[in-house]
Amino acid sequence: MRQDVPLWSHIAVGGLALLLFWATLLSLKGSLRHRRSGRAFFLTMLASVLTVPPVVLMRPVPFDPGRIVALVYLSVCVGTVVTLAWTAIRWKDQPERFRGPHFRVLGPLLAALGAVVLVAGLVKGDPVATVLSWVGLVFGGAMIHFARSRAALHPRWWLSWHVSAVFGLFTAVHGTLAFVVWRALVAPDTDRADAAAWHAGVLVIALLMRTVVGRRRALPWGFFERTPAPVQGQSLGHQP
Repeated sequence: MRQDVPLWSHIAVGGLALLLFWATLLSLKGSLRHRRSGRAFFLTMLASVLTVPPVVLMRPVPFDPGRIVALVYLSVCVGTVVTLAWTAIRWKDQPERFRGPHFRVLGPLLAALGAVVLVAGLVKGDPVATVLSWVGLVFGGAMIHFARSRAALHPRWWLSWHVSAVFGLFTAVHGTLAFVVWRALVAPDTDRADAAAWHAGVLVIALLMRTVVGRRRALPWGFFERTPAPVQGQSLGHQP
């Protein structure tokens, strides 16, 4: 198989994911159009994961175990975050099912892979790996905490997971695309540091968007009810 076939397949799937992301984001939330385009977006993101291995493994370069680790890491990241965004909606009335055995396996796996990628990025001086490690560390850490905690859940915990996962996927869709377009149209001699800067910039945009949506819909960054602070002059458990 020619190397450009899987590459163009990946570009086509990625372009479709980009269109579906914005079609979903700009549609009326909860509407039939929103649900349909959202499901199509999630399925397209999963399909994009399947198109990455041929692109990476068929490149005419010497075998590099680091590329395999990166491939596994990014595949697990996208697959897990898509799963979070999807099941948070489907199982919003079943929190124990949402954080079931699959959740407890994927959380530690994601966090461990994120730590490996961070260390490897720092040791090798690879800024892209260092920046991208946030996915595993943040989502993996949040999954571990959510699975183990038995604190009272926020009434809209499921929407917090859904929105956070969607904007996590925003970085996956737009980070590489922004860099590739910049390199193709503006600066062909860009390097790994430039790529890392683009990924970091897209991450900042995603955080800003998550903040705006969170304020409009009264969504916390966490998933649990806040414990009321004790009245001044009283200790917890003290009855007047």
